[in-house]
Amino acid sequence: MKSFTVATLALVALAWSTNSGRAQGITLNFASNPGGYIQFNGASDSFEFVSAPNGYQWSIVNEQGGTGNAAVGLPGLVNGGPFFYGPITSGPGGIVQSATVSGPLGQLVISSPSGDLTATVDWVDVSTVFSSVGIFNSSLDINVSDINYTGTNPDLQLLVAKQPGSMDLSFQFNPGESLTGLSSGAGGYDTSYSGSISAGITQVPEPATMTLSILGGLGLLGLLRRK
Repeated sequence: MKSFTVATLALVALAWSTNSGRAQGITLNFASNPGGYIQFNGASDSFEFVSAPNGYQWSIVNEQGGTGNAAVGLPGLVNGGPFFYGPITSGPGGIVQSATVSGPLGQLVISSPSGDLTATVDWVDVSTVFSSVGIFNSSLDINVSDINYTGTNPDLQLLVAKQPGSMDLSFQFNPGESLTGLSSGAGGYDTSYSGSISAGITQVPEPATMTLSILGGLGLLGLLRRK
């Protein structure tokens, strides 16, 4: 029991240190707008973003780095869906389910009064853990490229200067849904979400990513303990 507890605490510490790297650039954290959501399309093995009544999918709610607030409140979206993913693979005990997003590439748009920032986004992969939390780009890969902006917002200018970048997104269903469940039936499974866009930093400090790492590792430790 003691060794299991020590291993658990070590895992939590490792996940924290891995995902809370010291910022060297900028991270913009966003959340879906009221009336906007992500939709999984059942057996078609795809997902898409549905815009809120204001025509955008999400808004930036806070940031680290940059000026500290110049980008807060700016709306954004990702065009190009639905996005398709391949066969689902399962980790130990089916705790973690993952699939590679095959495409198409998406177009990121962040709107500012002086013009729009645009970029190309590759979602990389989609995963669920314990049917309680899901995330896109779970490995925090560099997946945002060709960032363009000619406006005057200093934080968006910093994204351009520090590119390429990364974008991840987390979601939750209540009651929980595994990726297998979201990939069956007629679909229309929708929920709100949050995420982050980063450039020029060591690691992305996205809380849901750290949670995903911890939950997956704790589940594996639990299975080993039972054995």
